[in-house]
Amino acid sequence: MVAAIWKIIDSSVAGGPPVILEAPEGTSLKELLAEVSRWAGRPRNLAADGFTDPSLTERTGLPLVETFGDELLEMRGWAYRSHWIGCGSVVTSHRERVVVVIAHREDPAVTGFPEGASWAEKLCILTGWEPVPQPAVDWPAVEADLGTSLPSDYKEIVDLFGPGGFDEYVDLLVPGARGMDLVDWAKSEGYPAPDGLLRWGSSEQEFDFVWQTGTADPDDWPVLVGQYGDWERYDCGLGEFLVRMLTDRMYAFPTSRLDAHFFRSDDFRSIEG
Repeated sequence: MVAAIWKIIDSSVAGGPPVILEAPEGTSLKELLAEVSRWAGRPRNLAADGFTDPSLTERTGLPLVETFGDELLEMRGWAYRSHWIGCGSVVTSHRERVVVVIAHREDPAVTGFPEGASWAEKLCILTGWEPVPQPAVDWPAVEADLGTSLPSDYKEIVDLFGPGGFDEYVDLLVPGARGMDLVDWAKSEGYPAPDGLLRWGSSEQEFDFVWQTGTADPDDWPVLVGQYGDWERYDCGLGEFLVRMLTDRMYAFPTSRLDAHFFRSDDFRSIEG
């Protein structure tokens, strides 16, 4: 079923009607939910035991359930970029069926931004940040010290913003930043460790923000967010994660409910020379 979902996502036209797939006979809804969750993250509960969440809107998953009416028994939904994905069960003619729904979604991380803007540039737009001269990071030296290249979006964000935090919610680790040095944190936590986690951010809410390293291309490292080793995976890079953390309510961060966003600069690095 996952292959069929990807095929529809890759071929669907923006604004088209929802696509409904009936799963093969004998498909376990529980196993299907677990399979999709491995790459789409934790789903939202839209309907259970024949009761549909009455608060649903176009922004929170309504397109996944409105087609079925009283036939709907269960539905879990994911916001995946410009698509809604739903897995659930319906009953027709006294027969229960497992279904998959793919519907168009207005992606808040894309809508309203200039075409071709990078994730770092979108963060500047969202926060009203005007880049100021920063002490240059010697990226080749940093990467040699770490023993790995770093994601290009992270380096662009650091070059534009420097040390600091977004919406007083997540603070960036930046090479050379006092108390928030990416390299110092990596070494203190034993990177590279067998689990391949590399911290890039911290939060007063005691959340850990890390990359799951291991793939050859750092731009493919997903983001993990968690507490005490209980991780939620986000199948995207740091830049996209930050933009969605600020704009996408389906990511469920409180920052997405703010009317305006800001970046607090904490540039305590010394400038040599």
